[in-house]
Amino acid sequence: MQRDDLLTQFLTQSGWETAHRSLLAHDASFRWYDRLTKDNGESAVLMNAPIPQENPAQFAFVDEILEETGVKVPHIFAKDLIHGFLLLEDFGDNTFTRLINSGTDEETLYREAVDSLIQIQQNIHTNKGLKEYDFDLMFFEASLLPLWYVKYVLNKEIDSDGMTEFEAIWKELYTLIRQVPNTLVLLDYHVDNLMITKDNKCGLLDFQDARFGPVTYDLASLLEDARRLVSDDIQQKMLAHYFEQMPEHNTKAFKESYPIMAVQRHTKVIGIFVRLCVRDGKKRYLKHIPFVWSLLEKHLDNPLLSRYKKWLDTYIPKEKRLLIPFADGEIPSCQK
Repeated sequence: MQRDDLLTQFLTQSGWETAHRSLLAHDASFRWYDRLTKDNGESAVLMNAPIPQENPAQFAFVDEILEETGVKVPHIFAKDLIHGFLLLEDFGDNTFTRLINSGTDEETLYREAVDSLIQIQQNIHTNKGLKEYDFDLMFFEASLLPLWYVKYVLNKEIDSDGMTEFEAIWKELYTLIRQVPNTLVLLDYHVDNLMITKDNKCGLLDFQDARFGPVTYDLASLLEDARRLVSDDIQQKMLAHYFEQMPEHNTKAFKESYPIMAVQRHTKVIGIFVRLCVRDGKKRYLKHIPFVWSLLEKHLDNPLLSRYKKWLDTYIPKEKRLLIPFADGEIPSCQK
């Protein structure tokens, strides 16, 4: 059967075959989201996640774990995990990003987001069957910088000595990152993936890649957002609020892990944004790259990152980090 036929079959079996469909979102992945609306006003969200590019079974698995903690995640009304269709609770349109842009108090929303993280961390101390956030994954993510930014933006390759040093640096930093407790880590926790739901709760989206990893990751992802500037004032207030609720984490180990975790994520994101352009033709992420570099660079005076700073200055001089890549419009090709 063609995918459209499979989708029609899924909607018929779940009782939504006559609902009006409208495109809701299409993100950096292969997933599409449609809003379904019945004549009586009832609505739901269709996740169209083609196999094997996507793994909706993992989304459903993580969704169930998170529901058990009491945080607000979309309830799953129906699922076809063989073909990649999920029918989800509709949270509405009030993403944190839209609310902030329309004047809603930013501090209040960020406090809601931090409280949701705290709720997860207070309830998940042991692995629930998630993959570990291990060195192999962390180093693969960091390696996206030389593999995509250096190769395609700077049009050069890092020599073997440079890559050997890069790996040695991240082995050292990984030890510092992982000296904090572990929990369920959402891995893409920021205001675009948070909503105030129809029942006025903080709703979480986009968590199918969750791992079991350091408690510092999602907080760094939230407060050092790759797409928007979070003021120093908000950052400090949210960290203080976090430590008030989680005093056991107010430690030297946490304060060493947190900035390194932020730098690892920024390193990864720069590479991902180039890959999205070169491999997938999604150019809209390029405009964020100089900003992400600025977030990364603010940590490089930290003595714990001095070795990484030296590596960056050697292979990616600061003047090469200032411009939006491919501003002349010419995008190099690659093997997908």
